[in-house]
Amino acid sequence: MKVIAWNCRGLGNGLAVRGLLNLQKDEDPDVLFLSETKMDTSKIEIFRWKLGMTNMIVKPCEGLSGGLVVFWKKDIILHLRTMSRYFIDADVVEKDGFSWRFTGIYGEPRSDQRKSHGEL
Repeated sequence: MKVIAWNCRGLGNGLAVRGLLNLQKDEDPDVLFLSETKMDTSKIEIFRWKLGMTNMIVKPCEGLSGGLVVFWKKDIILHLRTMSRYFIDADVVEKDGFSWRFTGIYGEPRSDQRKSHGEL
């Protein structure tokens, strides 16, 4: 099982798209978590087909910041527990039945905005 997490800092430019496609080609992850996509669900939808990872869960960006997505291969079972603008939390079941928990986290980038509250 190979899991990759990447802060892509926006998927709206050619360099980031090429980087993502090269990452997929070179590493071939089973689960791919992207943070700071800066995209809504309809735009991210295109990437699941380009990546060959037909399953996804998206937390769209709010305005021009944030955005989370987790993609996974068709032979993996992933059940969403919960998500917020800062994380996606799920249970993963591998082909052999082994089960484990996945939590992809993206923290508030502005230190003056970081605080402890129920959404984290």
